[in-house]
Amino acid sequence: MIRNKTNLTTLILLFAFAITAYSQKEYPKNYFRSPINFTIKLSGTFGELRTDHFHSGIDIKTNGSTGENIYAVADGYVSRIKVASDGFGKALYITHPNGYVSVYAHLSKFNKKIQKLVLEKQYEREEYVVNIFPDKDKIKIKKGDVIAFSGNSGGSEGPHLHFELREEKSERPVNPLLFGIRIDDYYRPKIKTIMVYPMKSNSLVNNSNKPFEYKIAGWGSKHRLQGNDTIKLSGNITFGIETYDLHNDAANRNGIYSIELYVDSILYYSHSIDGFSFNESRYINSLIDYGEFKKNKRRIQKSFVEPNNKLSIYDSVLNYGVVSFTDSSYHKITYVVKDVYNNSSKLNFTVKSCPPCKIIETVNTKTDSLNEFKFDVENKFENENIIAVFPKNSFYSSFNFQYKTTEAEDNCISRIFHIHNENTPVHKKYKLSLKPDNLPEKYRDKAIIVLLEDDEDPASFGGIYKDGFIETRLRSFGKFAVMLDTEPPKIKALNIHNNKKIRRYKTIVIEITDKLSGIDTYRGTLNGKWVLMEYDAKNDKLTYFIDKHMKKGKNVFELKVTDNCGNESSFKANVIY
Repeated sequence: MIRNKTNLTTLILLFAFAITAYSQKEYPKNYFRSPINFTIKLSGTFGELRTDHFHSGIDIKTNGSTGENIYAVADGYVSRIKVASDGFGKALYITHPNGYVSVYAHLSKFNKKIQKLVLEKQYEREEYVVNIFPDKDKIKIKKGDVIAFSGNSGGSEGPHLHFELREEKSERPVNPLLFGIRIDDYYRPKIKTIMVYPMKSNSLVNNSNKPFEYKIAGWGSKHRLQGNDTIKLSGNITFGIETYDLHNDAANRNGIYSIELYVDSILYYSHSIDGFSFNESRYINSLIDYGEFKKNKRRIQKSFVEPNNKLSIYDSVLNYGVVSFTDSSYHKITYVVKDVYNNSSKLNFTVKSCPPCKIIETVNTKTDSLNEFKFDVENKFENENIIAVFPKNSFYSSFNFQYKTTEAEDNCISRIFHIHNENTPVHKKYKLSLKPDNLPEKYRDKAIIVLLEDDEDPASFGGIYKDGFIETRLRSFGKFAVMLDTEPPKIKALNIHNNKKIRRYKTIVIEITDKLSGIDTYRGTLNGKWVLMEYDAKNDKLTYFIDKHMKKGKNVFELKVTDNCGNESSFKANVIY
């Protein structure tokens, strides 16, 4: 990636050297089969923009239901089996001889052999959540074997199969559609919005120093600004784009594959997403206009690169994507957006460049230097009520840190700490210590730090008492306070009660909720012995699938649940089977 400093008048001299030639790596096209036996329709594409991460696979629709057969895409062996209440839920990993690993997630259950192994480990450890790494000779798989069944487990928002292909050595996910796994896609991406950003105090967009948004009309190669306006620009300017892709037979607005930005036919910015490393995925918060996402839930992809953005997806970038408009000429701006099958859309518009006006910037050295946070060093802010320590490279660029406090709100045992603002992303976890106003010793283990957002319940970040402060680690800015959680979790039996006859029942279903700090542990027993209860965290439900552990006649079912502050609840009922 090239990030040399230049300006519009000298770009043509550097053009031959500035563009990084990009050629898509060749992947085996006939090695892997489809993981399903019906037409693939996607509800999510590889590299799609998600909260704090890029989507690491493709989401395959399963006809809106669970229980569809899932097939091994090639010969190999089961190298990992993971069961969790969130994230991927029930997931299976198969290692293949050609150096790739296939991943199948949000499953409802595994095939009999794998399911037997999982059940044994769960009862052995008396835990629902397991992470198993079988020996490579333990469970060998042939291409086309039924390995599992589709589901909606974990953090899934509806029945589907999340499917990935990863490089075995690097664990780097790669777009499965590059391997010859086909979908019907003859539609061009849609360009919805562009943003124009002034980068300095004397940079102007239509005579204003504020970002300017333009809605886009048209389709395919004929996208245009609504109204076909000529944009007046002066000084250092950057751009951003809101775009999505469409596929045949699916209404989903999915992620795109590549974006290119040209200024007078010179490639100023380009990125494409063949693959990425998990440890770089959070840099998505620098790729997008994070403040716009927090305020309006829109993901504008910026066509400039912040100093501490270490994404590997960039193919070619001039001057970090910052364009200097210093002459008095007209210039042509072109966006080209493509999907993985090279269906492309184009937006052309014209800008009028104006020499920037001279503005003498005044800086209050005493105030600004005190609160200036540089991204490439450790930063610390503290007074008698707060200590915040930010590791080196916690931010994507430098900024002036802001802080204030306001009076305590209901249920808070501290003032409200306004730590900078929620529109600035934080990349690394930092240590935050807040001082409560009045905390009796007996409640020290019940005190937690919470994030307060308008129209939302307080979000707990936990905390431990240390030297008069409550301390935690987190990676977000916003309004924080200290609260007490002394209320135990709630347990609600949905289909049983004491002395309930359940002869024809297949499950016992319990709802468990916690108001503040969240569920930590649960333990279900039948006649004094642990039984497996599957936890669906997104729906707050525990389910016991009645099996051999339920005996004929009277059984004693018990459940104990604790939250993250150690508050405990219990439930007990006799059931007749």
